[in-house]
Amino acid sequence: MNITQPNYITIRLAQPQDRNRIFDIQRDAIQRLCSRDYSPEQIQGLLNDKHLDNWQGEDTKEIVLVAEIGETIVGFSAYSRYWVNAVYVDPKYVRQGIGTQLLKAIESDALSENINTLAVCASITAKPFYEGSGYQEFGETYILSSTGIHIPCIRMQKWLSSTTEGEQPPSDFLTAICRFLQWILIGK
Repeated sequence: MNITQPNYITIRLAQPQDRNRIFDIQRDAIQRLCSRDYSPEQIQGLLNDKHLDNWQGEDTKEIVLVAEIGETIVGFSAYSRYWVNAVYVDPKYVRQGIGTQLLKAIESDALSENINTLAVCASITAKPFYEGSGYQEFGETYILSSTGIHIPCIRMQKWLSSTTEGEQPPSDFLTAICRFLQWILIGK
C-alpha cells in the first residue's frame, strides 16, 4: 500500500527499519500532547509500556502504516482486525490532517478486508479527533499499565459501511458489536 495524499504526504506500510522513528513519534506525542489530560504518573505509566522489543511488526496480523513528507516519517497508525491500535502524529506536524489521512487509510484497508466496524480505546486527548472522524462513544474504560497505574480512556466505534449511503445500523447493534469486541480484545 503506497498512497500519495495532498500536501505531499505519502502513506505506506511500515518497514522494520521504521520502528525507531515510530517509537520516537509515539513517545513525543504522549509526552507533549497528553499532558493536559493525564497526570505525569499516568504518562510515565504509558511510556513504561512502550518498548521497541514489544513492536508487533510483520510477525502478527497488525497492519502498521506510516505517513511521510519527503523522506521524513511524520506519523503512523496501526490496526488489527476490528480494532484501531494507534494513530500518532509527530507533535511538530499536528493539525495538518495527517492523523485523519492515516485513519482513513486504516478504514479503507479494513473495508477492503470486508470489515465494516472499527473500535478504538481512545485516550481522553484523542477523543475529539475520533469524534471528528465519525466515531461514537461507547463508554469509559481504562488501561492498566505494567506498574499498576490506571489510565482512563474512551471506548469508541465507527460503522464504516452500510447498504444505503448514510444509513447507520441501529444503536443496539453497535452496542452489541462493541461489547463483543471489548470482551474478545480486552476482556472487560
